[in-house]
Parts: sequence; C-alpha cells; structure tokens
Amino acid sequence: MTITIPPLHVGHGTSFGGLTVFPVWLDGPGVSGLDWTPGNIRVAEREGSPVVEELVVENASIRPLVALEGDLLKGGWQDRMIATSILLAPRERRVVEAVCVEHGRWSGGSGHDSRGERGSASVRHGNVSMRGSLAIGEDSQHEVWRRIGRYESELGATESSSMLDHLRGSTGAPLTRIAGQSGVIIGIGGRVIGGEIFGSPAGLRARWRGILDAAALDARLAPPIPTPSALARRFARQLTTVPLEDGGGAGLARQVRSTRGDLSVSGIAVGNDIDRIIHLAAFDESHTLLENA
Repeated sequence: MTITIPPLHVGHGTSFGGLTVFPVWLDGPGVSGLDWTPGNIRVAEREGSPVVEELVVENASIRPLVALEGDLLKGGWQDRMIATSILLAPRERRVVEAVCVEHGRWSGGSGHDSRGERGSASVRHGNVSMRGSLAIGEDSQHEVWRRIGRYESELGATESSSMLDHLRGSTGAPLTRIAGQSGVIIGIGGRVIGGEIFGSPAGLRARWRGILDAAALDARLAPPIPTPSALARRFARQLTTVPLEDGGGAGLARQVRSTRGDLSVSGIAVGNDIDRIIHLAAFDESHTLLENA
C-alpha cells in the first residue's frame, strides 16, 4: 500500500545568516487526541546493564504519546537520540532504538530528561534506521559520531563530545509560529536541506524551539547565504509527488518512508489507509551538509 502527502502551502521565509525558515501548512486530514508533550516521555537505561543502542521509554500520559526520531535525551549513562518514531499507548512501557550523541561518557544514573530538543538534520541523517534501504550496510552509531565530530572540529570541542552541549551554545532563530502552521522547510547556506511536517499544529508547537536550535547549529557550518523561496516551494511540490510505503509497525502507528532521486522521506502515520500523517522528516540528499562527514 502506498499513500501520498497532501498538498503543502509554503509561506514567506525568514533568514538569519545562512539559515532560512519557511512556514508550512498541511492541506489534508490531521490527527487529534495525541499527547505531544516531551516531558511525558519517561526514559531509563536497560535494567542490569545499560545498552548504547537501547532505552526503555514509558508513556506517562493517559493519551497516546508521540516519541519522535531525532528527539534528544539528556542524562543516563550518555546522552542519546531516539532512532525511530513511535506512538505509545497510554501508560505503555517498551524498549526503543537509540543512538548515542555523547561520545566521551559511559557512566551515570538511569533516568534521562526529554525537553523537546532535536537532533540537527546533518546528525539525524547519519541514522540508518530512518533512511531505510539508503543505508544498508552502514553503521548508524559511528556515522552519528562522525557527524557530531564535525561540530567538535569546526566549532570547538566540548568536554564529552555531546551534541546537546553544542546545541546549548547555539542560539536559534527568534521566530514565532503562525496560526495553523504545522511544519517547516529549512534552508541552509542557500539551499533547502529538508523539513518537518506534523499532523497537528500541536506537534510543531511541542518541538518548535528544538527544531530552530538544531537548524541554527547546522547553519554555523554553512556560508551566510539566504535560501530563495522558489527552492522551498519546489521542495514542497516534490514532496507531494513522493509515494510513501508502509514500513512496518511503530507502536499504535505505522512507519512510512520513501526515496525518489535526491529526496528521502520517513515518518509515522495512522488511519485505516495510513493516510493521516503524525510526523514526516524530509531531506534533500544532495545538500553538502548531508554528505558523509
């Protein structure tokens, strides 16, 4: 079964140096009744002996809870990033895939803080789990570390090579969301690098600051060139022509993904025909920041 992305409406972009942010509205069926609150994602290390690529997450809400690929988790034995999106049932507890975003530490407590901080596009692109067949044979963890290493070498080293430390030294764009806005397209260095689309404005609201801060961090690696609106609109049109395929279960949702030319898309959706998008991440594979570090 394949589905297509509903029409997307792109607003005027706002530029800050090499970063340009375009508001997006989704013209199609949305989702409701979900909990998007990052703080309701309770996270712990595996009991007994922590495992780098696995964490235990629990839904502390009475509603289905969204945990997204790219969500950053501070604490535990090392800072992590959720590797695959999932929709957790109320009070559900399960093991999820994760990648380390802090190379220099392997000690600490069990719990993590989830505050809505997001991995940058360049780092998330190293995650094999979200790229499917594009990355067969690659190693997610070492690729993510290599990409964080680019910040270490170009922006200055941190005590434990943690992406969260780099994010907290980067100031995001001072933007506010527009009424009904449910997504963004991000331009860096004069080109579109990708975007995030949510099935509800509430979803974007919950991750808004994290998205902007992550994009601002990537923009520090690029020349200060604004991205033209025409490129963002072309990217949106291309997205709506890509057929999304069912990629398997994601808790109460289904994974969806596709690749076509330089465009890759992954996310989760629900509905009898998996036609109601919860979240999509899209990338232009040809952007220089997404190349192998």
